Amino acid sequence: MFPADMPDDRDVDLIVVGAGPAGMAAATVAAEAGAKVILLDEQGLAGGQIYRDVERVAEVRGDLLGPDYVAGRELTKRLATPGLTHIRNAAVWMVELGYRVTYSVGQTSYLVQAPHLILASGAIERPMPLPGWTLPGVMTAGAAQILIKQSGLALKRSVLVGSGPLLYLVASQLTRAGTPPIALLETQTRSDFLVSLRHVVGALRDWRYLVKG
Repeated sequence: MFPADMPDDRDVDLIVVGAGPAGMAAATVAAEAGAKVILLDEQGLAGGQIYRDVERVAEVRGDLLGPDYVAGRELTKRLATPGLTHIRNAAVWMVELGYRVTYSVGQTSYLVQAPHLILASGAIERPMPLPGWTLPGVMTAGAAQILIKQSGLALKRSVLVGSGPLLYLVASQLTRAGTPPIALLETQTRSDFLVSLRHVVGALRDWRYLVKG
């Protein structure tokens, strides 16, 4: 059983699971090359965490979230490429050889099959447990970003704890929103930094990205 706007499973060349940056790029490139593609995503709007709700939010909070976020609109626009079917609110719960993919939309389950499958399910945060981390008002950096992107709510008098680029991105976005964090506690140790230096040659090959950071 298939939704009315969905092609017959025998005519599908590629199934892509996940409509974040990677999934949207893979699906649109394949469709532009002539493949018939089904893009499955459990969210109601394409974009994933990086470009969450970008089609709506870019207009109202683009200056706050930055040009990298606004650029996501170009990917979502390309989902209108002929041959690409974007199935929203689709929870994928089984993948079999073949590839046979079973997913649900609401209370109804569907099966689609294609010779090729791309899993672009995205990344997950790895929160660092601390005493009191389950108390009200404690959240991950990603959750703080969701509040900004979807609701326009910026944390006030926040303290950011952790390491990695996402933490600094959230700090800069909160600062642009007029609610800079009280403190940013970097948990990376000096020894962690020294160990990472073995990758410096590879990092310098993309020096523009380092400068941007």
